[in-house]
Amino acid sequence: MADQPVTPVKKRSRRFYYMDILNIIATIAVMWLHTSEFAFQYTPGSPRWVLSLVIQIAFIWAVPIFFMISGANLFNYRERYDTKTFFKKRWAKVLIPFIFWTFVWYAWNHFVGHNPDWSLIGFWNGLEYDTIQPIFWFFYFIIPIYLAVPFLSLIATKANQKVVEYIIALYVIGVGVINYAYTLFHRAPDQLVNNIPMVLSTGIGIFFVGWYLHNFNISKRMRHLLYGASVLGFVIMFSLTIIFSAWRHETVRDAYSIFTIGGFLMPLGVWAWAKTHFPLDWQPGPKTTVWLKRLSGVSLGVYVIHEFVIAVLEKLLHLDQSSYYHMLALPMVVWVISVAIVLGLQKIPGVNRLLP
Repeated sequence: MADQPVTPVKKRSRRFYYMDILNIIATIAVMWLHTSEFAFQYTPGSPRWVLSLVIQIAFIWAVPIFFMISGANLFNYRERYDTKTFFKKRWAKVLIPFIFWTFVWYAWNHFVGHNPDWSLIGFWNGLEYDTIQPIFWFFYFIIPIYLAVPFLSLIATKANQKVVEYIIALYVIGVGVINYAYTLFHRAPDQLVNNIPMVLSTGIGIFFVGWYLHNFNISKRMRHLLYGASVLGFVIMFSLTIIFSAWRHETVRDAYSIFTIGGFLMPLGVWAWAKTHFPLDWQPGPKTTVWLKRLSGVSLGVYVIHEFVIAVLEKLLHLDQSSYYHMLALPMVVWVISVAIVLGLQKIPGVNRLLP
């Protein structure tokens, strides 16, 4: 009688606490980005405008860090569970909160923001075209990546190191340099560029570089190179923003997008710093462990509600976006309040599914 096939034993999920730290600081960085939007009001002679621009560019690495964490965690999902379980977990964590909070923002825009649009068709159009809450572009970007993870995970293996390096290099050249140049000079991508969608029309390279930096050691020399790359990324984006904004007499936000060479380089140093100072085998104390898990676990909830907190505080405290308090103190106030709200809501049965 032939032996029965043995079902492979899935590895138990191991927690890497440096990713919790990255998650927490990236969430805080988002607060700084969304309280320094005075940068969008081009005022070149104002020190406040320069400060707001510095903050915008200095914290632009926030969302790429989230994408890198997703790549590092999800590209090896097959070691822990099957594809069906992967999709069930992702949809519960992202799709349901996305639809629910989009509706909440739609209601807010109507009843508080006095937007006259209030209909099922209006909600569907807003959901379809991302016109309800601009910062939710994050969901529109990451959901298609989740759909691609089952085959991307087959590429992301240590045996395919050179293939992954090729994908990252192609992404840097295609998105970071070629598309960046087309965008800055307002040129439509040519036929050649349009026909290389895998590396040019998505941020796939950001996910792969997260997986790569997590799975391969970062030498001291490489760490210093990545730190230098982060500084170089800031210098490139700041310089080009100043130059192109002066040329067009408006803040050119495309000059410091995450889909630029600078936007690619900046999070690399942040990742290298966290992984070096909190290595893979680092085990924090019991209390620290609890709080790292809690604060990391509220990141999505903080992301979807913090703009409510900003709007309310601006109204109650009569804050102008150009004030130093708005740019320097408000970010941490918003983060603390948002964390407290999410931690409270997560204790309510049913509601915790909307703020996973």
